[in-house]
Amino acid sequence: MSLLVLMYHRAGGGRFGNAPGMLDAHFGHIAAHHVNVLPGEPLEPTALNVCLSFDDATFDFHAVVLPLLKKHGLSALLAVPPGVVHEHVTPQPSARLAIESEHAFANPDLGGFCTWPELTEIAASGRVAFAAHGFTHRRLDDPTADLDHEMKASKDQLAARLGQPIESFVFPFGRSSSRALEIANKNYRHAFRIGSASNRSWTARALYRVDADRMATPTALFAPARLAAYRVRYIWNRLRRR
Repeated sequence: MSLLVLMYHRAGGGRFGNAPGMLDAHFGHIAAHHVNVLPGEPLEPTALNVCLSFDDATFDFHAVVLPLLKKHGLSALLAVPPGVVHEHVTPQPSARLAIESEHAFANPDLGGFCTWPELTEIAASGRVAFAAHGFTHRRLDDPTADLDHEMKASKDQLAARLGQPIESFVFPFGRSSSRALEIANKNYRHAFRIGSASNRSWTARALYRVDADRMATPTALFAPARLAAYRVRYIWNRLRRR
């Protein structure tokens, strides 16, 4: 049984994204050839199970990714740092789509992130599960991080605002400490990190994700050699206890 959790950020060009046309073709391939799952859903033992996970809840998820998910009949996990989410923003959609991620985090008033009403609309689609992504998106291997606030308050606020249980935690920057992982496992059913590896079930203390930004082709991540490398990496990570 194989589970591949793919990690995306932006629906656009740049270091942390894929152009909408690339995502459209990529999603079409997944819908036609693989099993799309959300965290905790049963896995098909004879197929490649693919979980789509998007970080940060930037506005392009609402504007671009959600329509593509609907078009292809897919679902995704959206990791949200609620500290950067506003009730309303004034910039126009074109300006919001153009803002770089670093600028969005430096000044959330620019509208680079989904608003609460937009997240509510995403939740109502029935195609998206939500994960906490820290409260302020800071690295949680930093010994000065307030782990209770970052990991527990984020869950409480998202659940209250979106009206659904928050059962997953995605570590910002893929980084954690032993204490942060302990808190994640105590408060969430699933925790996600980066590991460039596939998984065998949903039961790991921290599930591995594969970077899917800047794809060369819509199917590149599913080439047989790449899938074999993800499986080998899984074994290697487990041997190193990482």
